[in-house]
Amino acid sequence: MFESIIRFEEANEKPWLMFIWAFIVCSIAVLIAAQINYQVSFGGISFNLSGLFAVLFAIIPSVYFVTLLIKKEEILSEKFAAKRIEAAFWDRHGKDIMILLFFFFGMVFAFALWTYIMPGDFFQVQSSKIGQIQGTVSGQLTEGNIGIFNRVLVNNLQVTVFSFMFSLFFGAGAVFILVWNASILGVFVGQLSRHWAEIPATAMGFLPHGIPEIAGYVCAGLAGGLISAAILRGHDRKVFKKVVRESLEVLLLGILFIFLGAGIETLSTLWQTVFIIAFYSIFAYIAYRAFMGKYCNRC
Repeated sequence: MFESIIRFEEANEKPWLMFIWAFIVCSIAVLIAAQINYQVSFGGISFNLSGLFAVLFAIIPSVYFVTLLIKKEEILSEKFAAKRIEAAFWDRHGKDIMILLFFFFGMVFAFALWTYIMPGDFFQVQSSKIGQIQGTVSGQLTEGNIGIFNRVLVNNLQVTVFSFMFSLFFGAGAVFILVWNASILGVFVGQLSRHWAEIPATAMGFLPHGIPEIAGYVCAGLAGGLISAAILRGHDRKVFKKVVRESLEVLLLGILFIFLGAGIETLSTLWQTVFIIAFYSIFAYIAYRAFMGKYCNRC
């Protein structure tokens, strides 16, 4: 029932509705996980797994919706390939990227709000991962900007490849990566916020590099899912090659976003400015084509 709160056609016409949908689904998942309140003990130390169950319960309805999105997108790719329509690429894929970004940030804000509300150990799994990340970052501070940039870039590219492969083999597999990362970022934002009203302002500090990184993961997951759907549908060779080519273009776009995001996060102010201008110019163009393009009102 949760996955039917919003119809695909509504999300396609108004991608921002995915923010609300994701927020509701995530909140329901957290409330269900709170009823389970499952804890395990290792060496006499109790560990609360409620945060992990919240992620799993958020993933279940999300997989259904993202799978539907990918299947419909692949059918459109097939139709446009058969009609040799080239101009529809950004009009179609741009909107998918926007839908999944709104989905991600809806999850982030839900996890952030519930971090402020729930007991301190509820998101213990996420807090443990955050501590691990902070320790890694502290150890990199002596390497200089280029060294940190290389480490961040390699790490994010690994996640990008994993997102692509996961979706290639499991269709909507990238949703696992998106929800998990949304929980990490959301819990961290919630922990940094002294009041729930501060959550939007706190989150703003992560957006300059966070949007390109997540957009990169989204592109990789979308590319893998499109190829997976094309294989299952068994197209003729010509149409299949067209779909694969478009999918690889989306993947390359994702890699570019990851590169720009790593630069925004780690390089000097001058290069950060250059990379921010580069990314958000591309992003503005994609958003424009998604909402104003000829094929934006698709079915």
